[in-house]
Amino acid sequence: MTFSRIHSTLLGAALAIAPAQAHADAIQDIAQAELARSGAPGMALAVVRDGRVVRVEGFGEANIEQGVRVHPDTVFKTGATGMPFTAALMMLLVEDGKVALDAPVSQYLPGTPDKWAGVTIRNLIENTSGLPATPNGDFLAEYTRQEMLAILASQDINFAPGTRYRFSYANYVVLGQVIEEVTGEHWTEFARHRLFEPLGMLTARGIDELAIIPNRAAGYEVRDGELRNAAWISATANSTADGSLYLSALDFAAWGQALSQRLLLDDASWDELDHAISIDGGAACAAVPGWFTQGAGRDLAKWQAGTWQGFQTYGLTYPEHDLTVFVMANGEAANAKDVARRVAATFDPSLPLAGAVPMAGADSATIAHARQLVEDIAAGAAKRADYADFADLDFRELTEMYAAMLSALGPMDDFALYEKRESCAETQFLYRAQYASSVTEIRMGLGTDGRITSLEIVPIGDVSEPL
Repeated sequence: MTFSRIHSTLLGAALAIAPAQAHADAIQDIAQAELARSGAPGMALAVVRDGRVVRVEGFGEANIEQGVRVHPDTVFKTGATGMPFTAALMMLLVEDGKVALDAPVSQYLPGTPDKWAGVTIRNLIENTSGLPATPNGDFLAEYTRQEMLAILASQDINFAPGTRYRFSYANYVVLGQVIEEVTGEHWTEFARHRLFEPLGMLTARGIDELAIIPNRAAGYEVRDGELRNAAWISATANSTADGSLYLSALDFAAWGQALSQRLLLDDASWDELDHAISIDGGAACAAVPGWFTQGAGRDLAKWQAGTWQGFQTYGLTYPEHDLTVFVMANGEAANAKDVARRVAATFDPSLPLAGAVPMAGADSATIAHARQLVEDIAAGAAKRADYADFADLDFRELTEMYAAMLSALGPMDDFALYEKRESCAETQFLYRAQYASSVTEIRMGLGTDGRITSLEIVPIGDVSEPL
């Protein structure tokens, strides 16, 4: 049976079976509870177990103005959950002999600045390049590829290539430009005929707001307590290879099968995509190309999250359990990660899903220092000296973004440490902060000098949400 035939068969089965399930089950309960909690209009999910698609289903509404329901072939914007596809496309080019992972990006992309001299294709795929977090362009403006590259080239790099890991959208924007330069076609067109169609991902495509796209979900943001259509952005900002894709639950199901069965790419390529990223000196990081990782051994999980224009997406795979879950929602307050974790545990109760509790015996001075750093951000008073390996632009954008988020939450009621580990030549701390009506999770990495080397602050649903 061809991949395309598999896709068609799955679609028919999903559309026929899902409405006939009159009784609520655990998966429906999880999805419906999250829609009720978050106010998100709709959600879709796909589950692949032992290489087989075992669940593809939609819940709620894809478009609340038209009253259109979510179906298995409803397409959602992926955000960064689309990054693993870009990494896979690069490996196809490696197999074609058109790109070498350890060659400098300047070999393939004219117009790169001298300060990128040490940046390789591998550095971009592995987020070890030192390039800025984002292109820092105007989301309402249109740019040519050369103009976008010039914006990136004008910015300072954060650290020498290979010396640190830091997630960056700009890395994957540049990878998309490399694909286009090498192949002579837009990266999404290359993805269509080299990856999506061969795998049977028949509704996967690049974002095009002007195109007539069947079964397209609308993304919804919350403003002043009400759902609103997502704000318009330019076609340029919606066409880069850091995740500017439309995918359905059926597409993700086909991708889950590819991950399980190592389809399309050769084994050497899959090995590259599965190996833990390391930095100069040999320190391993909690990431592989295109994904973050958590845990080790049988409990190792690979995950990636996307937040874009009112959409929340989450991909979660446990390689040793041969279990993959993808969740997509069209409301910005949806907790796609928590849904994916709970759905995975429903299929495999052995997976860790215990409620989180603060670490016992944690050093109070360390916690107090971290709390002060977070409160400084909320007050708009973050100190440049507290941060290491951040260029001025990335420091300013990072702290201003989090200041806007935290200042809207009001006074902090509680702050506790939940996890501490060594990774990527830094000590990584996971804190949770409680406010009157919300909870945030703070992932903070500190170098040997005690300065912040990585920082991520995200809202979560509950302080006891599993780690």
